[in-house]
Amino acid sequence: MRRVAPLAALALLGAGCGSHASTKPQLPAGGPPAVVRIALAHLLWPLDPARAHTRDEVAVARALFATPLRTDPRTGALRPGLCSSWKPSADRRRWTFRCHHAQAIAAELKRAGLASATARGRTLTVISPKAPYLLTEARAAPPAVPGPFRLLRASPTRIVAERNGLRLDFRQVDPTSAARLFREGKLDEAPVPLGDLQAVMRDPLLQPAVRIKRLLAVDLIVAEPRGALTRFPAVRRAYDDTADRADYQALVPELEAPAAENLVAPASPKVVRAAVLAAGRAKSRVSKLPQVAVRFARPTDPDLAYGAGLLLAAWRDIGLGPYFAKGRPEARFERLLAPYPRPDALRAAAHGQTVIPVSWVVDGRLVSPRLRGWQEDELGAVDYGRVGLRR
Repeated sequence: MRRVAPLAALALLGAGCGSHASTKPQLPAGGPPAVVRIALAHLLWPLDPARAHTRDEVAVARALFATPLRTDPRTGALRPGLCSSWKPSADRRRWTFRCHHAQAIAAELKRAGLASATARGRTLTVISPKAPYLLTEARAAPPAVPGPFRLLRASPTRIVAERNGLRLDFRQVDPTSAARLFREGKLDEAPVPLGDLQAVMRDPLLQPAVRIKRLLAVDLIVAEPRGALTRFPAVRRAYDDTADRADYQALVPELEAPAAENLVAPASPKVVRAAVLAAGRAKSRVSKLPQVAVRFARPTDPDLAYGAGLLLAAWRDIGLGPYFAKGRPEARFERLLAPYPRPDALRAAAHGQTVIPVSWVVDGRLVSPRLRGWQEDELGAVDYGRVGLRR
């Protein structure tokens, strides 16, 4: 059974104890001067931009490391970073950039496996038709080059950085505890716990603080190259057609993000209707499929583990044989986050893997009224250099 949403319980207690109809509840707006306290479910550790993959890891990497190029959080347009100008060859397969630290950027592009690159003086040459957007990725940031914020101290559970007198205090806190600390005025930014998004949106205290952003990211099943879902295409199609996307959509993104039928764009109503019909046909054919028990890896992220558990339970109910297993898995459940804000970025990130998309992703954040200039882009990135504190 779904666990009880802790924020919903707190909201009911707050509404019934000592409230007054004419008094609107308000969040604490104070805090330590010149410090932004940010709770994340996961911190980037070790501090290596090439290891930044999740939304939280990328948030830390972009604060600490400088990328060659950046993107506008509203439009996705390219903006200068370490590189100030760029131009393509006639066939647009080779790009030339004018950059600070060109040698370090070229080395990082090779180390991260992003592209072939060479540097001479301040001239960087990259061989890839997607070079400008590849250079916006957190993984393209050379780790030895100073970033937007100067690192003061770091550990696996806390990272503190500073810029122009403003400190960022990143803390690894589980979402439920973070939401409680936010309510008490002890945090300036916190994730909304799984299952609490609708409760937060109805809570008169927290509703003004909630920020919801649909990300360019998809929760999906990845089939291992030699696993059962790859070896038996008919079985894989049955898993795809019968994935309980509606139940997942209701319980994980809480109807704030649509189901995913592909890695290109949210499905249209016509596609959704076709998927429902395909699911009915697939269920009638399950008994005729090869009897295969598919071994799934259990996700380490608790939210993804919950979502994967929903899917596996639904598949078992209709006669398919998935289960969580130790050892070598045949499939895994993961969140694929686009590395740059372009419609084709997710397909590029999949690297030709066999995948079953399940749902698009929404990010829910609680943001203190003392912060100004806080804005999240569709990759979940926040430019903390533009964030200030109200007095």
